[in-house]
Amino acid sequence: MIGLKKLIMVGVIMATTLQAAPIVRFFELTTNPQKRTNYSQVGVENLTTSIKNEKGTLAMYTSRKKDDPNVSYVVEIYENEDAYKIHANSPQFKKFSEMAKTTLIGRKVFETNPQFLAEKPEALYVEKNKDYQVNLAEVTVLPEKNKEFKDIVTDEMKQSMQKEEGVIVMYAVTLKEDPNKWFFFEIYKNNDAYLRHRETPHFKNYIEKTKDMATDKKVMELEGDTLVNKGGLYLEF
Repeated sequence: MIGLKKLIMVGVIMATTLQAAPIVRFFELTTNPQKRTNYSQVGVENLTTSIKNEKGTLAMYTSRKKDDPNVSYVVEIYENEDAYKIHANSPQFKKFSEMAKTTLIGRKVFETNPQFLAEKPEALYVEKNKDYQVNLAEVTVLPEKNKEFKDIVTDEMKQSMQKEEGVIVMYAVTLKEDPNKWFFFEIYKNNDAYLRHRETPHFKNYIEKTKDMATDKKVMELEGDTLVNKGGLYLEF
């Protein structure tokens, strides 16, 4: 079991209720182009209703590839397994699940271990606001450098959240089946905030110190569809 190194919760869920690492679920979904509009509508209802009504549903995001809007990426965070079961049995999720059976033509699930999860204190509630910059990065790290990489990138993300007003969300997870493969999900207030982030000393320090630690790096700039969370999540593992 992953230990909680540092935990701060602001808002609905208090720190004392989180006894273990939350569940972070990550999906790549491909939609039938002819049914994408209906899929989007039902998906928005699922995410927004869940974040409002389910105490243990902490964050839900769906974003699309800019060059292929039929491919979307979904990130979900639940307080624990019981919280996920409550969501899975909710009317809005059952409606979405039934619709997905005839709408989705591709589905990949990534089982992850959270490494760093941080949000601004204010709850986020965004629907189809193209101003927000959403990034999904994938980094494969040399096994012998994984611990050192984690320390460096965690420090960079902590400084980003503390010092940059335009950095809204920063999550880092690793694959359960491959702990050397990292995924980073980031939300910025807008593209200018992202560009400013790339010019900060802490980001440049991260790039310099880790330049020889990774065997592969990919960054996708996504179009945010529905981006909602309760706000205030801060977990370091």
